[in-house]
Amino acid sequence: MKYFIYLFFLFLVYQNNKYIYRSLLYLLGFKIDLNSIEKLPSKVILISTHTSIYDFFIGLLIYYGYMHEKYDNYILMKKEYEKFTNPLFHYVDKKLQLIKVEKEKSGLIEKVLTQIKYKDNFMLYLAPEGTRAYTDKLKSGYWVIAKELNMDVSFIGVDFYKKRIVFEECRKVEKYWEDEKVKFKESADKYTPLFAENCYFYNSVE
Repeated sequence: MKYFIYLFFLFLVYQNNKYIYRSLLYLLGFKIDLNSIEKLPSKVILISTHTSIYDFFIGLLIYYGYMHEKYDNYILMKKEYEKFTNPLFHYVDKKLQLIKVEKEKSGLIEKVLTQIKYKDNFMLYLAPEGTRAYTDKLKSGYWVIAKELNMDVSFIGVDFYKKRIVFEECRKVEKYWEDEKVKFKESADKYTPLFAENCYFYNSVE
């Protein structure tokens, strides 16, 4: 089923019509804060929780509906999905850049830095939980990249129960990783993910 959904999104990407994606978000019941998108800088790291594959598809609807004209989009993609995405995605949309993630993930941050350090007008999405399943640890990749390139980060709040999408105000990451984890938790606790049990930082469903 998920591979059919991938192919469906490839078809949508090929259409390259922002109103299709906006209409799909509307039909799904989501409201998006457009002012928060307009305030994003030309280069930004987007971070959020990630509890299901549906987060990825909602993210694509947001990107192609509201952000595609302004930003290249760098996405980390597991190598196992390569045959369904690369080069297909790149063939139909050269603004969508997929960074292959090997199973051992060694040298991943260096690979990302090499690809984006001299680029303009791009966004990089990272989910520091690193998995759709429950985990008790956060990965510090976005924090390292943001510090290395002096980039802003913005938390994307996708609340599946209140049906709202918010890009929080951009900020610089904290000096120390332990402090940054606290900031991430403060943002994550404001929104209800699709599967709360998979989110380490979510405390309770309101």
